[in-house]
Amino acid sequence: MKDIILVGGGGHAKVIIDIIRSREEFNVIGIIDNDLKKKQIYGIPVVGTDEILEEIFRKKIATNAFVSFDGIKRIEKRGKMFFYLKKIGYEIPILVHEKAIVSDYAEIGEGTCVMAGSIINAGSVIKENCIINTGAIIEHDCYIGFNSHIAPHASLAGGVIIGDHTHIGIGSVVIENVKIGSNVIVGAGAVVTKDVPDNVIVAGIPAKIIRENC
Repeated sequence: MKDIILVGGGGHAKVIIDIIRSREEFNVIGIIDNDLKKKQIYGIPVVGTDEILEEIFRKKIATNAFVSFDGIKRIEKRGKMFFYLKKIGYEIPILVHEKAIVSDYAEIGEGTCVMAGSIINAGSVIKENCIINTGAIIEHDCYIGFNSHIAPHASLAGGVIIGDHTHIGIGSVVIENVKIGSNVIVGAGAVVTKDVPDNVIVAGIPAKIIRENC
C-alpha cells in the first residue's frame, strides 16, 4: 500500500479514513491539523500543522496527500490547500467508497471523494477536489465544478451544471438542465427549478435568492 497524509482532523477526516480503509490501497500514516490538542483519530496520529507538509514530502515520508476537512465556510480554504499540495508535488488520489456506484462513463477529477451510497451516472463530469457526500445522486450528463460539495442525499437530475466552490445542501433537489453558478450555497432541502447566478445563497421550495454570498 502507498503511504498517504491527510490534511484536516475533524469529522470529515473520519469519513475519509473509512473510505481509504474500505479500499486498502493507501495507508494513512498521519494527520495534519492546526489544532495540536488533537492527538489521534482512529489510531492515526496527528503529526503536526500545515508547516511540516513540505518537509514530509521532501523527506519522502509520504508523497500522497488528501484534503480531509470540509465546511461551507472553509470551501475556499479547501481549494487553496489542494493547490498548495499540488505545488509541493504531492499526488492527490481519487477516493471512492466501495459502496458507491460510479458509472464507467463518468469522469472524476483528482482529490475528489465519493462517499458510501452515492450514485454518479453516465456522462457526468466531476472536477477536482469535490465532495460527493453520502447518498448523493448525480444523474446523467451533469457537470460539477472544481471544489464543490454535493451534500448528503442531494439529488441532481440529468444535465445539471454546477460551478466552482459551490455547496449543494443536504437533501436538496435540482431539476434537469438547471445551471447553478460558482460560489453559491443552496440551502438544505431546497428545490432548485431555475438557473442560479454566481455568488448568491438560495433556499426554499422553489428556491429563491435570499442574499449575496460574499
